[in-house]
Amino acid sequence: MKMKKIIVAVLVVLTIFSTTALAASSFEKEIKNDLKGFSGTAGFFAKNLNTGKTMAFNQDVVFPTASTSKLVVALATYKYLYPNAGIEKTSEYDQEIKLMMTISDNDSFQSLLDEMDANQKDALNKVIKDLHLRQTQIHSEDAFKKYNYHSVTTPYEMAKVFEKIYTDKYLDKDKNETLKYELANSIFHDEIPRYMMTPVLHKVGELDQVLCDVGVVQDGHDPILISFYTVTADHEYSSDFIATESAKIYNALRRK
Repeated sequence: MKMKKIIVAVLVVLTIFSTTALAASSFEKEIKNDLKGFSGTAGFFAKNLNTGKTMAFNQDVVFPTASTSKLVVALATYKYLYPNAGIEKTSEYDQEIKLMMTISDNDSFQSLLDEMDANQKDALNKVIKDLHLRQTQIHSEDAFKKYNYHSVTTPYEMAKVFEKIYTDKYLDKDKNETLKYELANSIFHDEIPRYMMTPVLHKVGELDQVLCDVGVVQDGHDPILISFYTVTADHEYSSDFIATESAKIYNALRRK
């Protein structure tokens, strides 16, 4: 009798696991079919930061960063400009980073690039080397010559950048917490966060035909990292697409 109960329990667990796996597999097929049908170029990399499970499509394709490059600039500022700056200057840096993260302020972005050009020319390249990013280039003439954009990345590599921020693996904890708080209080809510009923830390980018978003969905159970890039002429179409597919990706990767 005891053995029968054990067998039944095992069968129930296997049934639940099988149903969950089939649901996730169904989501994955649907998402990849959607991506293949996208009118333009699209790519994403996503990861459940608790389980390690990933999903991806065109994750190594090079895209213009648009304003997601501000994440790398923020890291370079904290890591390489801060140590040699006085209190007044660090306060200025703090404000510029806050404006970049919350409202994607371009004047603050340019101001920090100017600081690096004047005082720490290799700061951005140091971050790229620190994080082992092979295809990402920020504020680069070489990138402009090759891609006609000064800053480029891949969905996978910008996901690596965001994961370092989210998991406190690059900066000290205080600066990371500040950065995460600002990313959680972005004024932009149209892409990854649109259909989420839970907090999202994210950074959007929009430029010419480019629309992208990278962030972490926090539901108190499984943090789901999503890095999504698109190139197409219709931003309303790409915004809807990123929002819809991000919701599907979240449901595919989270544990039910």
